[in-house]
Amino acid sequence: MARQEKKKLDYGAEIKKLRQEGPGRVYILRGEEDYLRDSFLAELKKLCLDEGTEAFNYHRLQGPGLDMARLSQSVEAMPFMGEHTLVEVRDFDVNRTSGYDPEALKALLADVPEWATMAFVFAPDYAPDMRLGAVKAMKKAGTDLEFTRAEGAALVRWVTRRAEDLDKTIDPPTASYLIWVCGERMNSLIPEITKIAGHAAGRAIMRADIDAVAKKAPETTIFDLTDALGEGRYDKAAGLMADLLADKDEPPQKQIAMISEQFRRLYAARLAADCGKGEAYITACVPELTGRPYFIQPLQRACRKYSTDRLARAVSLCAGCDYAMKDTGGEPEALLRELLLQLALDRS
Repeated sequence: MARQEKKKLDYGAEIKKLRQEGPGRVYILRGEEDYLRDSFLAELKKLCLDEGTEAFNYHRLQGPGLDMARLSQSVEAMPFMGEHTLVEVRDFDVNRTSGYDPEALKALLADVPEWATMAFVFAPDYAPDMRLGAVKAMKKAGTDLEFTRAEGAALVRWVTRRAEDLDKTIDPPTASYLIWVCGERMNSLIPEITKIAGHAAGRAIMRADIDAVAKKAPETTIFDLTDALGEGRYDKAAGLMADLLADKDEPPQKQIAMISEQFRRLYAARLAADCGKGEAYITACVPELTGRPYFIQPLQRACRKYSTDRLARAVSLCAGCDYAMKDTGGEPEALLRELLLQLALDRS
């Protein structure tokens, strides 16, 4: 069954609305694109705080627990030498209701003073439970903004502007290639664009500059791994698996999820090729690829290195490994190595 595509936030429209209408009472700032989240928070801070008043009118509280008495004092504090206060609550674990008083929070949210703005800022990998009464009260009192990743033409344009800020140029195909190699997260792309621009000898950034110095995103390494398996280069696949296992920032549980996702995408691309279909068919099967040609075009090339049946079996093998990792207590790294062996032995 195809996944339901996540609704995309129109960041430009939200910034325009904020500037025209001014700060609201309550904001929930969440989602995987922390660069846009922090950019919106910076704009909110600029509008709330007059020059020289930050020391008096800006209050920052840190989670995961929340001292309700301190929060109440911060919200109710009258602004000094300015007209507004900003209360930032960062990394609050709203889902763990034993860490705060939900009823006190709901009462506070229902009566935020006209001079105060509360911003609840959540980490990219944190998902507030929208079923909880406290979260519903936060949404009812203000604005819920989920900062989804920029993608497609909008992200290509953003990469182009970042390069121009460094007095470099990059054409759209090369910008798409950079995104494919380095990933879509803006905070990860910024240092890579800077590094690549510094390496480029001429004014134009070329693919060779990206290949020379860019750090590959884990998803790209996994693409290279599946590509190596499809081409029968098992020594290279084993080396790439070793690289993945050495990356302590990405636990095996997340790596198997990404490997499963890659084979699912390859299978969709292969089915499309078998039917003589193109990008529209692939995105119907894998909606999260909509508007992301820098992912779809490499998939269309790579899927032909596998038979349709082999990809179907690979999807099944990945599901089995994921189940074993979650439910049987197996050793995660050993399970990933076993999966690689099973994928390599299936050559038909």
